Order: sequence, then C-alpha cells, then structure tokens
Amino acid sequence: MITQRRLLHLLTLVEHGHFGRAAEALNISQPALSKSIQALEAELGVPLVDRKSGGVSLTVFGQVVAERSTPLLTVEEDLRREIKLLNEHDIGSLKVAFGPYPSIICGYAGAARLLARHPRINIGMRVSGWHEVAQQVQTRTVDLGIAEISALQTNEQFTTELLGEHVGRLFCRPGHPLLSAGPITPVMLFKYPWICPRIPGRASAALPTNLGAAGTLDPQNGDFVPAIEIDVPMHLDSFLHTSDALAINLLSNMEPALLAGEVALVPVTGFTLKANYGFIYLRNRSLAPAAKAYMDEVRALEAEIRAKEQRLAEQFEKRRTDLSID
Repeated sequence: MITQRRLLHLLTLVEHGHFGRAAEALNISQPALSKSIQALEAELGVPLVDRKSGGVSLTVFGQVVAERSTPLLTVEEDLRREIKLLNEHDIGSLKVAFGPYPSIICGYAGAARLLARHPRINIGMRVSGWHEVAQQVQTRTVDLGIAEISALQTNEQFTTELLGEHVGRLFCRPGHPLLSAGPITPVMLFKYPWICPRIPGRASAALPTNLGAAGTLDPQNGDFVPAIEIDVPMHLDSFLHTSDALAINLLSNMEPALLAGEVALVPVTGFTLKANYGFIYLRNRSLAPAAKAYMDEVRALEAEIRAKEQRLAEQFEKRRTDLSID
C-alpha cells in the first residue's frame, strides 16, 4: 500500500542522499528504511532509486513520485497541525518575521509583552526585507509576518491587516548645514546621503527620479535604495554624529537622542510618503493561539505608539514634517 509514511521515507532519502543518514533523521533503522523503500517500489512496480556505493539517486520514476508526494505531505502536515490546535488549544510556539521598521516599532516589544503573560512560549523572530517576509509566510517558514502589505492585499493566498501608518521624520546631527539654510525644500534633502532600510516601491513612487546623493531606485521593483542601507534602523544617531547623512525614523525611536541634544529634527514641508505595514498570514492556514495572542499585544502596542507619536510631534516639531516610512 502507498502510505504517507513510505512517501515521507522516500523524500527523506532524497534529502539526505544516503540510507544511513536518512534512517538516522527518521529515527528508524537502516534495514527498516530499506524495506520501506522496497515495499513502495513493489507497490508501484518500478525502481525509484538507484543504489550506489556513495549513496542513492532518483530514477525517472522516483523523480515523478517525489514531485507528487511533496504537496500530499504538506496537506497532511497542515491537517495534523489544525487538529492539534483544536484539540489542545496549544499556545506553545510562534515563528514571526518582521520588516525592518516594524521590528523596532512593535515586533520585538510585542513579543516581550507576550512572554510576560505566557513565559513558556517559544518564539522565533527574524528580520528581513519586506519581499522576503512575504516569501517566508508563503513557504510556512514562519506563522506570521509584519511588513509592507500594499502588494499583497489583492493576493488570494494571504490575509493582511493594516497596522502602521506612522509619520516618520528626517533626522540629522546638530549643526548640520540644512539647519541654517533657511526654509528647507524637498530638493535640498537629496544633496545628502540618506541612511535607512530599503523603502518599498509603493512609497518611493513619491520620490523624484534624480535622487542625488540620497540613494537610487532599484530598476527591478522600484524600491528606494538609500546611499547607506542598513537592515534594522537602530542606533542611527551614531551614524549622524560624524557625517552629514540624514536618517529616516520615528520620533518615538529617536526620542532619547533628541532629548539629549544628540540629533536634530529636519524641518521640511511639502514632502510626503505613507506607511502601509501590517500582519501577513496565509488565508487557508489557521493561526495558532500563540499567534492570535501575539497579534492582540501588537495591536494594543500600535495604539499606544500612535498616541505617543502625536504627543512627541507637538513637543518637537516647530514646522510640520510630512515624511512617512515603511
């Protein structure tokens, strides 16, 4: 009989290329694995693997079986997972991927709050570009993503929920030439290198074609690639102290450095970008209780951040700055 177990044995053998290593990965004996593969070959009436002294390789028949088996086993894995969640109300683990700005705005802080309530939860977190976050959700590498969602809102594979529409600002060192230049126009900003993660093409559409020293546009996807590209927008003040670079960030993230007089807010008008990040998860995959609990923490945190940003804007802005980030 062709069973899921025997198909799994075949795929594991393909992955490791050796009966001994595959048997060890499956936690069974090598003779048991060999017998399972032989039974599958007998059931189908064709050889599936070529056995060599250095390992094994698939025959043309084996290639077809392996290709067809992968989606079958994925369906079984999802089925077992959903039944387990319903049966045990398991809240034991969570894997989440963040875009650069969401990671420091709400991602890590939301995880800390979740762990305070449920200290036995295991959480795996990673920061990636917003393109990669969607891919990790799609391949089930993570349960949940928090990143730019504009390109995914019409994709039937995903469910998205808007979270962050925070207004971001440009920051510079005290004594920067811009601060003594009189009224600052948008074109003046592009005379200096910018430091930040990539900005999605949707947001960078508001940027001019000639970005000067600020950076470039990626010709493949329209992303803004700053002159100084970083993965996570942390410790930006350390870059600003010794250069004329301009950094993009939230007021709340830069508040300590602003209060200490280590950085200054660039007062510019007539220049607007809009944030559009949020939750990303597969439409046909049930969220674990841990993911739902985490999402509740992040939603509450986002509401607090919006209120704080409004208060800080009133405190620090002498001129309104309309620069938003993703």
